[in-house]
Amino acid sequence: MRINKLMVLAGAAGLSLTAFGAQASDCNVAPMNFNSHVANIDGVMTVKAGKGCGFGLDGIQGAITEAVIVQKPKAGVVGVRGLMPYYIARPGYRGPDEFTYAIIGTDQYGGPMRVTTKMKVTVVP
Repeated sequence: MRINKLMVLAGAAGLSLTAFGAQASDCNVAPMNFNSHVANIDGVMTVKAGKGCGFGLDGIQGAITEAVIVQKPKAGVVGVRGLMPYYIARPGYRGPDEFTYAIIGTDQYGGPMRVTTKMKVTVVP
């Protein structure tokens, strides 16, 4: 699986998630790869304080039916819109954070698929 930044959420926690922008300078998600339909992987994200980051999923062989938040962050807000996880950094916060999400579905052979990602976030000014 390769995860790319797909969009940037503008605004602070508690604001509507309907306003999406495409400002790559607010967010960066490093590509991730896996070679199993059941995997636990680590991801890395950098996001500006008060901004957000959503990311798409590329290269998955199979069908994703659900994306769920497994562990919430301590300093930001996370959620899922459709099948797309997102993170919004708290305004004024600077430092580390992390959250975990899972992608659930069916692999290319019809078997169960669950890929869990622990995303390590760095919030910058």
